[in-house]
Amino acid sequence: MGETKYKQQSRASEEQVTAREKLYALFDESPLPREDLLVNLSLYTRASVLARTFFLNEMYELIIDIPGCVMEFGTWWGQGVVTFESLRAIHEPYNHTRRVIGFDTFSGYPEIGERDRASETITAGGYTTSLGYRKHLEALLAYHESENVMSQIKKHELVEGDVRETVPRYLSDHPETIVALAFFDLALYEPTKIAIEAIKPHLVRGSVLEIGR
Repeated sequence: MGETKYKQQSRASEEQVTAREKLYALFDESPLPREDLLVNLSLYTRASVLARTFFLNEMYELIIDIPGCVMEFGTWWGQGVVTFESLRAIHEPYNHTRRVIGFDTFSGYPEIGERDRASETITAGGYTTSLGYRKHLEALLAYHESENVMSQIKKHELVEGDVRETVPRYLSDHPETIVALAFFDLALYEPTKIAIEAIKPHLVRGSVLEIGR
């Protein structure tokens, strides 16, 4: 993968940063064969990352009996959409109507608004991905779907572009859409507001909306 255009901002202490460098080295030098590494990744996963996975699972469990799709706004590398696809396979493998839809520019923030708090990551171009990364993420989603039942039915979609434009347009093109779970991980005021307003008519009783922290 290519380099991103910014240094990832972190709240970690100096001691934690030093410890993480050791973790990166241990991962790079892992003696596990790749087939074993893929099923033992938690050996190298920090507790905070596991906590996020548990959090996504808790959200998903709230919509088991709610119809509609899962939407993530601010997909970035795609950990969220891939996790949601796996959770669908775990909790309701035969629910082929539960689609997972991720929205992202895949080229970082177009701009930062006056009501946003700028930082090393919250800046124009922040949270960009490597060139052509969407294609790689599509392949990952297709793989995970192929491992599960009813793999002949595509149940995921990636929508590229500025959510201020893509979300209203997507819902206009798909007026039948019901949103069971909407996860906002944009960190910007205006795009989040516009996306929320756009999905309001597509919510049902029990729909879950969550803004990432």
